[in-house]
Amino acid sequence: MDGDHRSHIRDRLPELALAAGVIALGLVVVWQTTEIRLTPANSRVGPRVIPYIIGAGLALTGLWLAIDVLRGKLANAAGGEDAEDADPTLPTDWATVGILAGALMAYLLLIERAGFVIASTVLFVGAAFGMGSRRVLRDLALGAALSLIAYVVFTQGLSLRLPDGVLPLDGLF
Repeated sequence: MDGDHRSHIRDRLPELALAAGVIALGLVVVWQTTEIRLTPANSRVGPRVIPYIIGAGLALTGLWLAIDVLRGKLANAAGGEDAEDADPTLPTDWATVGILAGALMAYLLLIERAGFVIASTVLFVGAAFGMGSRRVLRDLALGAALSLIAYVVFTQGLSLRLPDGVLPLDGLF
C-alpha cells in the first residue's frame, strides 16, 4: 500500500466510525424494541411501531453514510456550496449549550411529576430561549399547543400512555 492510499483511508476513518456508530445505534433501538411488552389492550398500531421505524431509519442512514464515504464522498470541514450556515472556526457558545442542557434536565425532572405537556412546553421554551428567542409568551403558547397536539396524537392515535402529571388530561380525550 502506498502512502497516498493510506492517507485516504485515514481520512475516511472518522466518518466510517460515525456511520458504524449510527448503524449500531439503530440496531440497538430495534433490539430493545423487541423488549417492549405488548398487552392485549394494544391496538393495531402498538407501542413497537415507532421505535422500529426509528431504529430501521437509523441503521439505513448509517449504511447510506458508510456507502457514501466508501465512494469517496467525505464531509468538507472547510465548507463549500452545500455546507451549513455555520462557521467551525468560531468558539463554542457555552451559554447556549448550558441553557439547552438545563432545558433537557428540566424535562427529565418534570416529565413524571408535571406530565408530558408541561415538561414538553418547558423544554420548548428553554430550547427557543437558548437559540435566541426572547418572545417568551409566544414560545409558551406555541410550545403548549405543540405539546398538547403530540399528547393527543400519541395517546389517542397510537394508544400510547404518556404521563398526565398535574393536568387532568386523561378524561378529556
